[in-house]
Amino acid sequence: MNKIISYIGFAIKAKKIIIGQGKLKSATQKVYLILVSNSATKNLKDLALNVANKQGCQIIITNCELSMLTNLNDIKIIGITDQNLANAILKEKEKINIG
Repeated sequence: MNKIISYIGFAIKAKKIIIGQGKLKSATQKVYLILVSNSATKNLKDLALNVANKQGCQIIITNCELSMLTNLNDIKIIGITDQNLANAILKEKEKINIG
């Protein structure tokens, strides 16, 4: 899990992350991975699926709260816009308790 937190931290510092429903919905840059909290609403999960289909990226639904991974409050959805970071997170996905 520490690697996942580090990768997300790198994405935040490099501004290679989209945080929140509104920003993800209107994103103009390529999204390579979407992470959604399992506690997110059905509408938010449907939005993630629509964006993933449009962008051709994968979705991870995690049982762990994204607020814990990002050190930000009340986060339910994020998009990773860096392909290398997205691939690194995907390699470690079993460590964040996929739902």
